[in-house]
Amino acid sequence: MKKLDIIRTYYEANMAKDLPEYGILGWESEEAQRLRFDMLLSAVDLEGMELLDVGCGTGNLLEHIISKGINVEYTGVDLLDKMIDRAKSKGLAGEFIHADIFEDRIFENESFDVIYTSGIFNLDLGNNIDFLKRAIGLFLDLSWQYVVFNLLHRDSPDREDKYFYTSPDEVGELLEEYSDRIENVQFIEAYLKNDFTVVIRKKREAD
Repeated sequence: MKKLDIIRTYYEANMAKDLPEYGILGWESEEAQRLRFDMLLSAVDLEGMELLDVGCGTGNLLEHIISKGINVEYTGVDLLDKMIDRAKSKGLAGEFIHADIFEDRIFENESFDVIYTSGIFNLDLGNNIDFLKRAIGLFLDLSWQYVVFNLLHRDSPDREDKYFYTSPDEVGELLEEYSDRIENVQFIEAYLKNDFTVVIRKKREAD
């Protein structure tokens, strides 16, 4: 099964159920989803920045940012049109786009200050390391300051076969391929028992 088919099948099945939005997105609780968003907010001062939210789902990140009184120029993109339709229906002050940015380059390089994604690497797609490496390369192209994403931790006590797990050490080794493009990397752990966040500060050409 292709990557898009795996993702579509999983999330459309969730949307067909009577689940709260955090459940549709596969999170264990609203609090867990909020904590993941807070790791982004704690790592990067988003005020006035242009933010691309990859795999934006139903717009929960933008709702969280607005609730914190932070002003951003927000763009959300998602593979699933039903997710985008629901996000648009909320009337939030942001742009929501239905697209697969891994197949269609709809944005120019360095179009955004920050690229953020939460959860898109969680499902076991059979080639997650290759997908992660490719995604990081794309995100570094599209961002001119930060790339922030989360992953499920290999040491999670509640592992399930349908998910992909890794570790900060493994991601650190993967990032060595992009060392000439990265100023520094921060790994944030211990906010949840099954998760960690990666914060990449991109190296500027003038640096």
